[in-house]
Amino acid sequence: MNHQPALHVFIIALRSKHTYRFYCWNINNQFQYSWKFIYLQATNLIEFMKKLLLTLISTVAAIGAFAQNYGNSDNTITFGLAGGSNLAYLQLKSANRQYVYTDAANPFSIGFNADIKFNDYFSVRPGIFYAGMGGTMDAVYVDNSENNVDVYDEYKLHYLQVNTDLIGHLPVGDGANIFLGAGPFYAYGLNGTNRQTISTFDPIVYKISFGKNGDFKSSDFGVSTVLGFQGAKGWSISANIDFGLTDVMQNNTSGFDASQFKTITFYLSIGQSF
Repeated sequence: MNHQPALHVFIIALRSKHTYRFYCWNINNQFQYSWKFIYLQATNLIEFMKKLLLTLISTVAAIGAFAQNYGNSDNTITFGLAGGSNLAYLQLKSANRQYVYTDAANPFSIGFNADIKFNDYFSVRPGIFYAGMGGTMDAVYVDNSENNVDVYDEYKLHYLQVNTDLIGHLPVGDGANIFLGAGPFYAYGLNGTNRQTISTFDPIVYKISFGKNGDFKSSDFGVSTVLGFQGAKGWSISANIDFGLTDVMQNNTSGFDASQFKTITFYLSIGQSF
């Protein structure tokens, strides 16, 4: 008995607001269906690519300038891995801010970078990281029934973060240097949790969603700063602070009347260049 292979036709239609709709039609109807519709919301991805391109423009310009002077022996490109534990805070606004106490959460970051060195004193350092942000907050207030309420929220948020820092180096002999730098960063939300405890009840862990209909906005812009020391063999240790400039709150998921969240992340990083 001959079996004819199923024939599928895929039609891709571009919809408004950057939404792609994919259609799959099984012409031979061998799988007991005629049409299946698969919807892919690409809005966040397109926005991410646009903003990522803007963030990396300075990196491309730096690489071009480097290539023009590549014959100079003072110019080198080194690649490195870095990671560490974070102290992450959320700067918030609330009508009852005086009753909210903030502290740090402790997510982690890991990633790699490339140091494009123009001479002994200046370089550009683009990098991409799985970055941890977030913070904790403890709201103590009296509800409408005159009961004391204590709500504790612990946010741990993870982003794909792209940095482009301009670095100044101070040589200290034998190939070692102290470095200081700053530059913009763009972060795209991946996943997160809020571990919420109300009064003496057991904590409940909620998953955080990103995007237009999510809990947090899909992206965060800001400024990163770094101060560190690099040894002659390529190892380094640095202190970093990232200041988020975007109100990342989309919908309030905290246990009080918060109206704005901005990220501040401090982290110590240990790395190795090669």
